[in-house]
Amino acid sequence: MTFIRRAVSAAAAAAVVLVATSADFASATGGEQSYIAADGTIQGCVNSSGHLRLVEVGSACRSHEQSVTWAQTGQEGPAGPKGDTGAKGDTGDQGPAGPAGRQGDTGAQGPAGPTGSQGPAGAPGLAGVHVVTVSKNVGVLDVVDVAATCPDGEIATGGGWYLPGSDAQSYGSELHSNPILSGTTPVGWTAGFLNGGYEPYYTASVYAICAKTG
Repeated sequence: MTFIRRAVSAAAAAAVVLVATSADFASATGGEQSYIAADGTIQGCVNSSGHLRLVEVGSACRSHEQSVTWAQTGQEGPAGPKGDTGAKGDTGDQGPAGPAGRQGDTGAQGPAGPTGSQGPAGAPGLAGVHVVTVSKNVGVLDVVDVAATCPDGEIATGGGWYLPGSDAQSYGSELHSNPILSGTTPVGWTAGFLNGGYEPYYTASVYAICAKTG
């Protein structure tokens, strides 16, 4: 029992200081380091005097020795407690605004762009604007249509009618007033009149504003 206690004590002491003969040490520190097992533990034997010698992995100790092993690196200790968080410092005062930078120099003028493509031709303008007027007598109780037509090749841009004198206007009545169309193109103006009792007749006039196109 005494021998076992001494062997264990010697193994503990060997974790700090190894006591070995020069021959043992030379053998144990060879190039292959065969006394270190695959799991990293070191193999050794302790005699009754407490002397430790390193041995190759798997080798048996002598009859008066006790086999011991120990690790090269100790076990990792538990993590220490987390330190206190430092107090947040006060926010510093805002610094003064810096001076305004100088205005940059005007850049060089860029080159002129290419000429754009020509746009489509505009609609034909009007030329030779003039008024065509046609007058007709409207007898008592007559209904008469009066038409003012533009010359061939011209269009009507507007038109209207009128009665001369206040008496004619008192007895006369305009029944309709509208452009004369050739298809969808206005080519004149027409109006219809009724003489309600002006004797012997009154004269009604219709006009068209005509112009050439192109």
